[in-house]
Amino acid sequence: MSLSHYIRLGLSMPPHIALKKMLRLTARVGGAYVHQVMGRFQCSYMAPGDGDDIFYSAFHGRDLSGLTYPENVLRDLSERVLDHRFDVLGSGWVAVGYDLKADGFVINDHCYRYRQNIADKYKNHLPGLLSPGNRKRGTAIRALIHSGYQPIEWQVDFKSGYRWSENRRSNTLRYGNEPGVDVKVPWELARMHHLPWLAFAYRAADAGAAGFEPAETYCREFCNQVLDFAAANPPGFGVNWLCTMDVAIRVANILLAFDLLKSFGARFDKHFMAEFTSLIRAHGKHIRGNPEWHDLYRANHYLADIAGLGFAAVYLSDDPLAKDWLNFAKDQLSMEAARQFTPDGANFEASTSYHRLSAEMVVYAAALIVGYHGGDTSVFPDRFWTRLEKMADFSKDITKPDGNVVQIGDNDSGRFFKILPAFTSEGVERENHLDHRSTVAAINGFLQRPDLKAFTGPDHKLCGEIVALLAGGAVIQSHPAKPEPVKKDWETASGFDVFDRFIIKPGGETVFKNLTFRSYADFGIYIWSSKNVFFSVRLGPVGQNGNGGHAHNDQLSFELMIDGENWVRDPGTLVYTPDATSRNGYRSVMAHSSPRPPGQEQSEPSRLDLGLFKLENNVVADCLRADADTFIGQHKCYKKWLRRSVIIKPDRIEIRDEIENPEGHVTSPVTPEICETVTELQNRLRLDINFSPGYGLTE
Repeated sequence: MSLSHYIRLGLSMPPHIALKKMLRLTARVGGAYVHQVMGRFQCSYMAPGDGDDIFYSAFHGRDLSGLTYPENVLRDLSERVLDHRFDVLGSGWVAVGYDLKADGFVINDHCYRYRQNIADKYKNHLPGLLSPGNRKRGTAIRALIHSGYQPIEWQVDFKSGYRWSENRRSNTLRYGNEPGVDVKVPWELARMHHLPWLAFAYRAADAGAAGFEPAETYCREFCNQVLDFAAANPPGFGVNWLCTMDVAIRVANILLAFDLLKSFGARFDKHFMAEFTSLIRAHGKHIRGNPEWHDLYRANHYLADIAGLGFAAVYLSDDPLAKDWLNFAKDQLSMEAARQFTPDGANFEASTSYHRLSAEMVVYAAALIVGYHGGDTSVFPDRFWTRLEKMADFSKDITKPDGNVVQIGDNDSGRFFKILPAFTSEGVERENHLDHRSTVAAINGFLQRPDLKAFTGPDHKLCGEIVALLAGGAVIQSHPAKPEPVKKDWETASGFDVFDRFIIKPGGETVFKNLTFRSYADFGIYIWSSKNVFFSVRLGPVGQNGNGGHAHNDQLSFELMIDGENWVRDPGTLVYTPDATSRNGYRSVMAHSSPRPPGQEQSEPSRLDLGLFKLENNVVADCLRADADTFIGQHKCYKKWLRRSVIIKPDRIEIRDEIENPEGHVTSPVTPEICETVTELQNRLRLDINFSPGYGLTE
């Protein structure tokens, strides 16, 4: 992060706390640079294994015939992986090699394009890019890669062209300090979500499916990419060991793909297995030694650490190192599921997309641990399973009739696994990051609920079948809960000024008749829906125990879909660190359908400058009433109570906004404006920011 960020953050704290944090940061950074100097000539790789396959298998001996994968999708995905073309975070399908010429990242009509500056001598001898202590081992690992393989450039943000150095200790590397540069791009690629696709392609080819390469091609590519990564990313060096979360997600994907390949009949030689064992051990050791823990603000990063450590521990279960890992991961997964998901099942980060990411971590890690214990679900307490089921119900209820979820808070397109991604149309050109049904299907692998099966449909059943296999067929008893309406005693509108009123009247006498109501007060969303209508109101905490790292200034905003057409929708996120102006623009109240006095941010004063991953915790959200046809809620973001009332009638939605008046009188009534079309309503709300359906994407 930049120095200015730390200065702004320090100024927002009490002096004694800011000083303590400054000293701690100085010690950490100073220690990292000392470690860089002292460790430059030391080898950071763990010793190779003995070449034996010591790994646990979740799939061996089980019926895998139900794991069906659409051949047309699999053929396209696996072909692109073989060509080293990847689509991450809105990049489009890009060939990522050392001859990459990045398009650059555009901010305000200026294109930020960086050069890699890798000398030709290093392109012909990549281990020369490593620190002196790691070059010998890097050379030995590269010697195991099959001839003809073209290495992947793992250290580069292939949108901007900026690259980090693999001969630097990871904790000495900086990010977020150069315009247009996005550290999430190499991190996302190095999560290796694409490796399980190679396993399924191996099985399809082995079964004689048309249009695939020989089966061995896919196994060889898996081995080559794993060795390539190991050779280019010594443990603790380079950008891909900087964030423990990404280390954890990567090891889970590598192990899932490896287990599937073995179970589909692939075989691995002793030389590969020696380095593979070393790499998995290094991942587990790194995660255990570098957890992203905070006593108050730990969130999805720490949950990912636990889930990834659980995968490393189970698959290395006969390794003495792994015994501590497994006990730790099991206990922490149970505790963090209770802590990071509210009693109504929603994630505590005030983001529907981070709910998906975190729920995937919980369900897949729990399934593997349960399966390892012979299908014994009692390894987790009953409250764990109750919360897991509510996670699925929340995702189901926030899904609109078109299959996409309502966006609240940040959306960085993050996933734990992308076993079978959803796409926006035929083919694989663009992933649909708002379709969360595969996550619900995964959780239903434990539940086997008919309503969830019908909701997810046949296109997403693969994820549920994977979970069922990981868990050894274990099924938990279902206890679906129905969220209750909210009703409080509250004062009348005296002392409030009405400053805005409007009516949404789309035509038709029964458009909004017989809507089903759902409330998730702990998260802060209230939903009215039918087969053709989705209407929701957001009012709740900023998340992360008050840090607000992934929340937006969206209090009392609403979304509306009618007959498949989005009348109003949250604009999404776009990007994080590459463009701070866009980041704050999408977080701002001005990007949302919230009631707002002219020119004021919801945080008073405008506190978007506290940092790109922090909002001031001054919302004081209070839902006064929410039921089948009424919503009344208020918040105190403007140092005064601001109240929004919503009345749902069969043919219209009536909305009234008021602000507290210390003088205690009410101004003359405001004549409501009737909005009969999408354009009229969006113009009325001044919504003109480009919609972002996923990280790095706009429509």
